[in-house]
Amino acid sequence: MLWLLLVAGFETTVNLIGNGVLALLEHPEQLARLRADPGLLPGAVEELLRFCGPVETSMLRWAREDVTLHGATIPQGSPVVAVLASANRDERQFTNPDDLDVTREVRGHVAFGHGVHYCLGAPLARLEGQIALGSLLGRFPRLRLAVQPEELRWKPGVLMRGLHELLVLT
Repeated sequence: MLWLLLVAGFETTVNLIGNGVLALLEHPEQLARLRADPGLLPGAVEELLRFCGPVETSMLRWAREDVTLHGATIPQGSPVVAVLASANRDERQFTNPDDLDVTREVRGHVAFGHGVHYCLGAPLARLEGQIALGSLLGRFPRLRLAVQPEELRWKPGVLMRGLHELLVLT
């Protein structure tokens, strides 16, 4: 339970903020739009969750029965992992899914999972993201990366996506 609280309540939010700041710094036109209209912040957090969310895959699950998807059968008892990062870039769900757009009306992203496995802390994570990003962007109008993006180090793993550190200049 403690591991779950630490990962779900801390690591994901840290990665949401770090990944989100990096995405905005790498897309200066989107950063400028958000700075010009802070009212976009709630929607921008949803877009950042979709575009560069902190969780890339679901936890391991097992098929309860045989399931056929697109002509392939997943036998009962087989392990299954949903790739949330891929689903959040599905061109059938999102127009230009590989583009960051802080004005996008995001509907249907699965950054917090879905159904009975939907993240209990989603409202808190959204609020924390809005407060952190809004405060950071408001306080540091000249915020920029201190290193080249390719110099950043990502934490290893397939469940979470986050940086070891995000070096910025103010």
